[in-house]
Amino acid sequence: MNSQIITRFKNIAKKISAKLEESILSDKSLKCKVVYGPVKTRRLGLVLGINNAQSKTCSYNCVYCPSGKTSCCSTFSNSCLSPYELYISVKNKLEEIKRNGQKVEYILFAGSGDPALDPNLSKEISLLREFGYKIAVYTNSSLIWNENIQENLMFADYVSLKVDTVSENTWSKLNRPHPRLRFKHILNGIEQFSKRFRGTLSTETTLVKDINDSTEEIHELSNFLNNLKCKTSYFLTPSFPPTKSFAVSPEASVLEQLSGMLKEKLKNAVLLCCPETEEFFATGDFENELMGLLSLHPVRVDSVKHFVKENTKLDLLENLIDNQTIKEITYSERNFYVENIEPNLSVAS
Repeated sequence: MNSQIITRFKNIAKKISAKLEESILSDKSLKCKVVYGPVKTRRLGLVLGINNAQSKTCSYNCVYCPSGKTSCCSTFSNSCLSPYELYISVKNKLEEIKRNGQKVEYILFAGSGDPALDPNLSKEISLLREFGYKIAVYTNSSLIWNENIQENLMFADYVSLKVDTVSENTWSKLNRPHPRLRFKHILNGIEQFSKRFRGTLSTETTLVKDINDSTEEIHELSNFLNNLKCKTSYFLTPSFPPTKSFAVSPEASVLEQLSGMLKEKLKNAVLLCCPETEEFFATGDFENELMGLLSLHPVRVDSVKHFVKENTKLDLLENLIDNQTIKEITYSERNFYVENIEPNLSVAS
């Protein structure tokens, strides 16, 4: 009798779980904007991306951000999906990727806002470990002084910390932080976390013309980075259309000078000044997956057209253009597709 009751309850639980999973996956637009990719990255190879912070909610409003203006400048954000909803969406996406004969190397938390703002980050990482992939988090470091944030990041295998400058004036101009943030606390938190973290740690610096590309800036930054326990310090330049038109890459002669300086002063510097040829993939719903990626940053026109040509999706792309859902822009002699929206900026706690 007891075994029959247990079996009955198990069957009921399976049916409820199946209905819940079906409900979660039915909203493809939400799924693709939270779980996106696979995307080819310069540091981690092919990754499945997660953008679970509420749309364009971030503690920074960086002038070079490719996601557009921060719609809500905040030091806290609710997640779009609950940990279980995210688990189901990732499971479904990984199955689609496997059916298409692809293999990702990491599950990466990175998006239009700082993943560290997500209060459920540690729970989400713990659940996603079941799939057997390494977990990476790219954070802007603004909340790294908070011990709870540090503990959440400890669950990851790989963490990238943004460190654009060690000058508070430059920080204010470049990252345009939430007014409650204190720069000294952030720098102290970065140093502390680098000593505590047992996974692979890297730093990321975006060089912007006439803001943080002087030899003085690089000298001070190199001294700070040399004191951190990290594997690699990456230096990038804006490769997508930025939030502010003046936020462009330093001149080639300046980059050449800085490259030599970095090699001399910083033991583990890598300058990623020239972006690789971008690839675009869609495993299931082309329109929603393209829009999901565009919610993070513009996408090269040639990479999208190559995909639609190979996969007979040209009519779907033309429909997005005709309906003015996306538009084409030119930046740095390259053509990009972008979302046809312009959010307003507000400040929250």
